[in-house]
Amino acid sequence: MKKKRVMALFVASVMTMSMLAGCGNDSQESKQEDSAPESKEETGGEEAADSEESGSEEGSGASDVIAFEDIEFPDDLPTNPTLADQSWYDYDDMSVHYDLEFLTDHYGEEPPAQDPIAAWVSEKFNVTVTLTTCASADMENILSTRFTSGDVPDMFQLPSADFGFTLGGQGLLLDAREMYPYMPQTCKFVTKTMLKYSTMDDGTIPFTTKYAIQDSDTWALALRQDWLDNLGMSMPTTLDEIKEFARACTFDDPDQNGQDDTWFMTGAGGGTSFGCLRGFETWFGNPAAHEENGVLVHPMLDGSTRDWVAFMHELNDMKVLAPDWFTIEWETAKSYMLQDKVGMLRYPPTNLFAEYINAQNADYAKAEAWSYLPTLPEGLKGAAGGSAGAMLAIPKSSVEGDQGKLLRILHIMDAMCYGGDAYFETVQGGGNEVHEGYDGDVREYLEDGTSICALTSDHPGMNGTYSTTNLALAPWQNFGYTLKWQISTPTPDATEAEIAYIDRANAAMMTVAAYDKWPNDNMLSKVAEADLAPNLKEYTLQQQYKFVTGERSMDEWDAFVQEWLDQGGRAIVTAQAEKLGVAVPEEAK
Repeated sequence: MKKKRVMALFVASVMTMSMLAGCGNDSQESKQEDSAPESKEETGGEEAADSEESGSEEGSGASDVIAFEDIEFPDDLPTNPTLADQSWYDYDDMSVHYDLEFLTDHYGEEPPAQDPIAAWVSEKFNVTVTLTTCASADMENILSTRFTSGDVPDMFQLPSADFGFTLGGQGLLLDAREMYPYMPQTCKFVTKTMLKYSTMDDGTIPFTTKYAIQDSDTWALALRQDWLDNLGMSMPTTLDEIKEFARACTFDDPDQNGQDDTWFMTGAGGGTSFGCLRGFETWFGNPAAHEENGVLVHPMLDGSTRDWVAFMHELNDMKVLAPDWFTIEWETAKSYMLQDKVGMLRYPPTNLFAEYINAQNADYAKAEAWSYLPTLPEGLKGAAGGSAGAMLAIPKSSVEGDQGKLLRILHIMDAMCYGGDAYFETVQGGGNEVHEGYDGDVREYLEDGTSICALTSDHPGMNGTYSTTNLALAPWQNFGYTLKWQISTPTPDATEAEIAYIDRANAAMMTVAAYDKWPNDNMLSKVAEADLAPNLKEYTLQQQYKFVTGERSMDEWDAFVQEWLDQGGRAIVTAQAEKLGVAVPEEAK
C-alpha cells in the first residue's frame, strides 16, 4: 500500500501529460504546440507577479477594480506565483443566484452524470453550473451551430485562436478588456506577448489566456548519470563533450554488462519528425521566425537550422543513434528508456522519473540513474515557455444587460486559476472538499509559489465511484490546470529512498525551469503554413533526413534553402514579415 500511495503523488501530472501532450512525439505534442505557440522564459518572479495585484492591500471592492489600461501585465511568467486575495472579489454580489453553462472538450470520456466538481462549484459560488463537453474535433462545429441558433454557453474554451478571432471579428465575443480588470489572479500569468498575440487589429481582445497545462519548456534533455559515473566522465558542459558522451554510450559498454547493446539516443518521431533530437534544436539558434532591427529573421535563413541538422549528421555519422531512430514511434521507443538502452532523451522530469521508477518495480533508489544538465552549455538556450494555453471566451449575448452574471463568471474563472481558492477543487480533479467522505488528498500552495497535489489510490475519481476513470474529470483542467509550478511531496510514512527519489524529481523540474530560454517569438510570427505551402513541411523533413543520413552533402545546403523558398518557404517568410510589420530578408525576396 505504501508504494501505491507514494506513486500517487505523480498521478495528477502524469495522467494529464500523457493525455494532452504525449511523451515526445511531435504529432502528439501538436495540440499543445500548434494551438499554443511558445513564449518567454520564466524569469518574472514574485516582484513581477505583485505588480498587477490590484488593491491587494486595501481590498478590492467594485470601486477599487483597476482599469484595463492601468493593469501592469508582466514580461514573463512568474517564477514564484503569489496567491489570490479574496477581497479582490468584493465586486461580486454572492447573494444572487445564476444558472451557468461552461463548454469545453474532453479526451474520450465525459464527466460523470452526477459531476461532483460541478456540484461543488454550484454550492461555493451560489450558481447552478452545467459542464458541457464534446470531442475536440467537434468543438468548432458545435460552437458555430450554437451561435447560429442563439443558444450559446456562458463561458467556453476555444478550439483555436483563429476561431476566436473569427467570432471576435463578428462581434460575438465579449472583449477581454472588460474581463481582465475583474481577474487579477489571471493577469499575473498573461505576459505582454500573450496579450499582443490575442489582440486583433482593431484592439479588441476576444478571449483571455494564461499558462498552458504542459508548457513546451518542461521538455528537456536528460542523461544517464550512472553511465557517466561508470565511464569516469563528468557532466558535459560543451557540445564536444556531448559528442564524447555519445560515443562512450554506444561503444564503451556504459552499463558494464559486457554486451554491445546501448546507444546514445533515439529519435522516436515515428517517421514524421526528429522526435527527441529536436531537443538540440534550440541550442543552435532561435527556432522561431522573429524580428531583428526591423527585418524578419528565419531559422532556415540565418544558419541555425543548418547547424542543428549538421550536428544530427555528425551523430548519425558516429553511429551513436539507435538503428531505428527515425522510424520508431514514441510509445514503442519508450522501451529504450525503460530497459536502459539509451544514454540521453528528451522528456519532462516528472514523467521521466515516475515512468522509469514504475518500470523498475518501484525501486526508488534507481532514480539516481537519470540527471538533467545542471545548466545548458555556455551560450545555449532552451525551448521557450509561456504559451497561450487556456483560451477562454464569453459570448456577448450570454451576459448582455446582466453585469452581475458576468462578474460571477469572471470570479469563478479567476478562482480556477493557479493561486486561486478553487484551483485544487476544480481543475485538479477535485480534492477532499469535492468528494464526500473522502479525505485522502494533500493539496496546498507552498511559500515559494509552488504547490503539491498528493492523492491516494482510493480517490473517488480513480476507484470507480462515478463509474468512470479519473481522466473523465480532465475537462475541468482546461480551465486552468498547469504543471509548471507543481512539485511532489512524500507521504508521512515514506522511506529514505522514497524521499530522495521525490527530492530528485523536484530538483530536476526546478533545474529545467531555470534554464535560459528563447523568447516566445513564434506566438507573434506564427502563420497558417499548411495553407500557404501545403507540402512544404513533409518536403523539408524528407530533405533534412537526407542531410542527416548523408544522402545529401551538407555542401548542398544553400541549394536546399533555395528549394525550400521555391516550394513555399518564400510565401511563409513574406507572410510572417507582414504579420510582424517588418521587412522581408533579402535572401527571401
